[in-house]
Amino acid sequence: MRFRQVCPRAMWETADEGACVSGCERGHPGIRCLQFVGKEKAMATPGATATSGGNGVGNISDAVAGLAAQAVKLPAGPTPDPNVATAFALGWSIGDALTWAHVGGCLHLPKVPDLDSDADRWKLLINQITSRLQKLQNHLKDAGDGLDLSGELSACTGLHLPSPPPAEVNAAVAAKADALASLSDDAMAALWSTEPALGKAYQLGRHLEQMCVGPTVDKKVSVTQALRDHADIVHSLLITLASKLPANSAHATYNSLRLWWATLHVNVDGDPAKELLQQGWRWREVLAGEVAGKDGLRLADYMMATDSVAGQLAQAAKQIAKRFYPWLIAAVVIACAGIALIVLDTTGTITAGLAAVLAVFSLTWKGIGEFFGRVAARGEEDLWDAELDWAIAYRFTLCPRLGPSALKALPEVPEIDNPTAAHVARFNTWKNAWPDVSFTADK
Repeated sequence: MRFRQVCPRAMWETADEGACVSGCERGHPGIRCLQFVGKEKAMATPGATATSGGNGVGNISDAVAGLAAQAVKLPAGPTPDPNVATAFALGWSIGDALTWAHVGGCLHLPKVPDLDSDADRWKLLINQITSRLQKLQNHLKDAGDGLDLSGELSACTGLHLPSPPPAEVNAAVAAKADALASLSDDAMAALWSTEPALGKAYQLGRHLEQMCVGPTVDKKVSVTQALRDHADIVHSLLITLASKLPANSAHATYNSLRLWWATLHVNVDGDPAKELLQQGWRWREVLAGEVAGKDGLRLADYMMATDSVAGQLAQAAKQIAKRFYPWLIAAVVIACAGIALIVLDTTGTITAGLAAVLAVFSLTWKGIGEFFGRVAARGEEDLWDAELDWAIAYRFTLCPRLGPSALKALPEVPEIDNPTAAHVARFNTWKNAWPDVSFTADK
């Protein structure tokens, strides 16, 4: 059934001949009540929804409804790859083993109750390496790329100490340095050949472990020198793997490194090698997925993050208003005109004309509202995630605090940009307000 005209009463609609139903107060011929028309159309096409006004573009109120509906639909971000976190943890563990072989002790491996002897700790470390290699081996077999880690798994067998363990465990471990180096090279080559993301994650684990342990095992290497030697490659790998590592871990670690780097440029009170060693374990925990970055946050952190987001949105609104004020004025005029049309246009002819113009461009009021809703949701999500990344960095960063004079000197340092200097100042405020920031007991 086709409908041609809308009755001025807006409750009746002209139909084809022979469809006259009495009831119109003005006596228009050939009309049917829209209430009955809607029922008939729903019965004819199950699940169909009649569009108001019969023009196909909906009402102006649909724009508001569409905006609200889309604004609460935050799109899901990329899904982290657990195999990437495993490859990172593998690189870190092999780095720990190599450090032990070269300096005579594992500085990052936690002491487990009843397994605190050197022989037990070495066995635990090799078992961790074997377990992570096996997980990646299973993944590569499922991928069917033709390469595997069977050779590396076999090599792990020779890394175990004899039973009973020798009296000089460190000497026995040192004898395995060449085998460990060969295992490291072979594992990286196999991972890079099959999935570059796994190779990059492995490389990230190795570099981050070396950067954090270097100043402790070699007194000639300062913390500043260690960061200078590894920071660039670590930054690059963190950004490359950000969407594949656990949520918030890569960006929070990157932000934490920025805090360290800026602080070391103005801090002259000693060399915080011990703090960097402990910091490395905290970075490792979140990047390996053992601890979620948000687990260390408190209610006050979320409130501060919310306040920061609100402030940035207000600042952005002011900048947009200054830049596009002619368009904003036009938008306000159009909005006021639209409200006036809704109130004053009793015949519906002007509103119908506007709807026809939108229909020519294949637009609907609901579609317009949904478009702006999606834009708002996307921007809100990204801004909130960025603030959470910084909140996590503030919480688990262990670099030294700065005094008032050092904070004032930050903007004058050429290597430090203004946003980083502002974050360092905010970080020191947070540390002074809430000094106990531990995720786990210090290793």
